[in-house]
Amino acid sequence: MDIIYFAGFEFNDIKNRLIFDLGTGTGRLSIASAFLKASAVLSVDIDWSALRILKKNVSELEIDSVILPICADIKFFEISRLMIPSTMKITTIMNPPFGVQKRTADRIFLEKAFSFSDVVYSIHLAGKKNHEFISNFVKKLSWRISYYFPFNMILEKSFKFHTKKTKRIEVKIYRFVKN
Repeated sequence: MDIIYFAGFEFNDIKNRLIFDLGTGTGRLSIASAFLKASAVLSVDIDWSALRILKKNVSELEIDSVILPICADIKFFEISRLMIPSTMKITTIMNPPFGVQKRTADRIFLEKAFSFSDVVYSIHLAGKKNHEFISNFVKKLSWRISYYFPFNMILEKSFKFHTKKTKRIEVKIYRFVKN
């Protein structure tokens, strides 16, 4: 949730904005964005069972007028800036797959977010090599890292390949902007 605090209070990138939460899962980031007064939140995930949990929570919290769950594979999810009023600012927040189980899995999330966003917040594994790769990758797409900070994240067992109930991992939370 620190990513939302960071985006909402440090940079004012949530209030009155259209928020995309790519790979939303059960929607923790979407829900937090709604409470920070996002104009609307589009929560995209391929996992319908996770989106059902999001829908239930959103309904119970009475914020279903703000959050719209969308079941889609990010590879095929398309949105055009032409579909959105030009005055509406778009912030994308995401915790994409890290590319450990499937190399390059995080790249499609970045490419997709960069295709329609004004600013992007994303969580990636820490490490010098990863940081260098991300810096170079976003530069090729005419974006840049405007800020980042290290963070210890608790990863809960949610996939079959996870071997522990919880695991602490070092990540960096990035803020990307267009060049």
